[in-house]
Amino acid sequence: GVSARQAAMVGFVTAVLSAAPGFAGDWSGFFLGTSIARVQAVQSERGSVSASGLHLGYDHDFGRVVLGGEVEVDRSGRVRSDLTEDQTRRIKLRAGYDMGETLGYVTVGSARNETATDSDNGAVYGLGLSYSLNRALRVSGEYLHQDASDGAAVQTPSRDILSIRASFQF
Repeated sequence: GVSARQAAMVGFVTAVLSAAPGFAGDWSGFFLGTSIARVQAVQSERGSVSASGLHLGYDHDFGRVVLGGEVEVDRSGRVRSDLTEDQTRRIKLRAGYDMGETLGYVTVGSARNETATDSDNGAVYGLGLSYSLNRALRVSGEYLHQDASDGAAVQTPSRDILSIRASFQF
């Protein structure tokens, strides 16, 4: 069957290729927002869990190309029966294509998971699609894959994260 990652990639590429080449919007500026997500630990018997988070970032619009970065903090709760995760922090770089009111982007970065007793680091990468409702408000969908821990005692599993985000641009 088709994995969620493959389906998300096909959807993203289709949206980018089918977008009308209308006027380029202005994506430059800081943005601050919140997200709700479903987190699925890879090779886990437990189903997905909910996560809520905050993000702060900056994008610079170079015409059709938009480059930026973001910091994100979320709480995702129990990701495995023996592992309760208190908090995940991510630092991500992103590169996108300006399609006017829509921005398609890819992102790569690092993540730090913390529990009450330990912490570990891993890589994160993904893609997203943002839509500008007006000059100040964006809504987005984002898919991330977060790699397993770097060998620390926590042994946080790899996970797939699908989120819906709302951001204020200023």
